[in-house]
Amino acid sequence: MLSVLVAMAALGAAHAQANDRPSTPKPLLAETLALKFLKSLPREWSGTSARDCETYADKNIDRLSPAFAMSAARFLHAFVETHGHVTITSAHRTAQEQACVCEGEKGPCAGRPRIVKIKRGRRIVRRSTSRHQSGIALDVRAGTGTDDEFGCLHEFAQFNPQFGVRFPLGKRDRPHMEPAANHRPVRVAGIGMIRSQVRPCARLNGTLVDAPVD
Repeated sequence: MLSVLVAMAALGAAHAQANDRPSTPKPLLAETLALKFLKSLPREWSGTSARDCETYADKNIDRLSPAFAMSAARFLHAFVETHGHVTITSAHRTAQEQACVCEGEKGPCAGRPRIVKIKRGRRIVRRSTSRHQSGIALDVRAGTGTDDEFGCLHEFAQFNPQFGVRFPLGKRDRPHMEPAANHRPVRVAGIGMIRSQVRPCARLNGTLVDAPVD
């Protein structure tokens, strides 16, 4: 984990260099380091579907949008450094994986068939598309997943818009993270500078862990 955190410093520098050369593609190094960091985080099934669809696997992380993967890595790195433990429970999903996730899921679920009325009383079956299928969504659990821990995660994103992520569904889908609308990456020299600009959430003072404290 230490080697990955050290590498994240290079990610910040590479990201800044990419911003200095808007006409050139983002360096593959920055994308590689972002994916490496995301894969270093704990990953497991959320338990909200009927079965484990394994949408947190390496292949699902690899299929994330490169720009979103870099934003997510920078945000989660800063959150872990500031507040502690996070777990990835889902990344990119194919259409088949999305259908799997919807099995047993309570409430609305993109990809689940819906019967829609059209003209003259006709009914057709439609399926919506999840942003996970486009590689621009990541499900993340803060700590053990209490209301306060998720509240801290959401607040951290609101307090630190420089990372370019948001939790648009709020309590309806607390782990669901997406790119922020109209986000422009801030030019930074490295992780040290990012950390100095971070504003902690106001909800929690302790460090988040992945197991309940006795």
